[in-house]
Amino acid sequence: MSQIEQFSQEYIDKNTPEKEMLFKSFLDSREPYTSIFKNNPWLAPPNFKKPLSRKKIHYWNTTVGRKHPYWKTKKLPTPTKEIKQIRKDFKRWGYALIEDGMSKDQCEAFIERLLEQAKGEKLAGVNSITPSGQYVHTLINKGEIFRGCIEQDPSHVQAGLLIESFLNETLGEGWICHSFLANGAEKGYYPQVLHLDQSPLSPWITEEAPALVNTLYIPQDVNELNGGTLIIPGSHKNIIKAGSNGEVGKLPPAINLEAKAGTVMLFDGRLLHGTGVNHTDKIRFVAAMSNVKSWMRSQENWIVSVDPKIIDIASPKLLHRMGMQAATYGGTIEGFGMGASGKVNEIHGSTKYFREALDSGKYIRVGELSTKSSKKDLKKNYTLKGAVKEVKKKVKASK
Repeated sequence: MSQIEQFSQEYIDKNTPEKEMLFKSFLDSREPYTSIFKNNPWLAPPNFKKPLSRKKIHYWNTTVGRKHPYWKTKKLPTPTKEIKQIRKDFKRWGYALIEDGMSKDQCEAFIERLLEQAKGEKLAGVNSITPSGQYVHTLINKGEIFRGCIEQDPSHVQAGLLIESFLNETLGEGWICHSFLANGAEKGYYPQVLHLDQSPLSPWITEEAPALVNTLYIPQDVNELNGGTLIIPGSHKNIIKAGSNGEVGKLPPAINLEAKAGTVMLFDGRLLHGTGVNHTDKIRFVAAMSNVKSWMRSQENWIVSVDPKIIDIASPKLLHRMGMQAATYGGTIEGFGMGASGKVNEIHGSTKYFREALDSGKYIRVGELSTKSSKKDLKKNYTLKGAVKEVKKKVKASK
């Protein structure tokens, strides 16, 4: 314990009045949500202890754009295959719709596997229930088609090359998969609170470009009846205009997304959105794949959660999307990966070797060492040493 008065907790507390704390008001502002709810009371979340209100003006009591009194005269995005139109829609409205992003066969395989997984998780007692309905998490472990979607493999999502190109444009090459899960909406459940998926950065707002972009796979027809995703078109601009810790003013009304099965929706992480209310007897699923800048931490901790059998067969691209490709600025293990740039299949940054050692129970970490360390400790087969040897072997083989 230090005897210097200025280093004591009592002295520090005495000399830390709240008004002098750096950035406290900014960090505690809870923006942009504070002003969103203050200036738009109709966006207040439902009371989950009471039946859902159907009469008053609430964000969930709405319809699709072409039927909405406010939006029906606006030229909102419609499904298209043209990359130029997708760029225009995304920039203006915060979202774009890819027509026939999945083929009929791909779409059927997707929803069939998803529904079977949802039923199986219920039977196993591991189903995830939210106020909106059942969710299916960590899709990477639950079907080849889902892994194909993470890689944007055209054999699983026919618009894969377009999607990947668009994500490279908006996030920069090297982006990673933040999470991939299916959102269910069921009758008698509640809508999600409208939110930004880029919220972890709040109260900072990235003004020039998003730090997160979503790919929403739509394997069933969605509309105002079965809980089509609620969105406020163009709301990303309101958020951007407010800036970091600025105040968000009045917002236009929300609408339900209307789209046919096979559509893929791309949307800005700053767009206000949420699961809608399902009025039908059939569960409605969409699957959200969030993607973030390469340096950001993913929502799903792939390093722990992915099945070893999938690690074993995973392509370099899939390993990269899971964040198992280290770069100098992130994802290094015991220094391994320093100097790497985080590119797909970069030998100097692949952390697969460490994960495999961990799965086999043979991971040996470098601990305390010195000139007095035993010969046994100095000659241990440290995993780091093995990884470096593996890199040298692969480099030699590639020449």
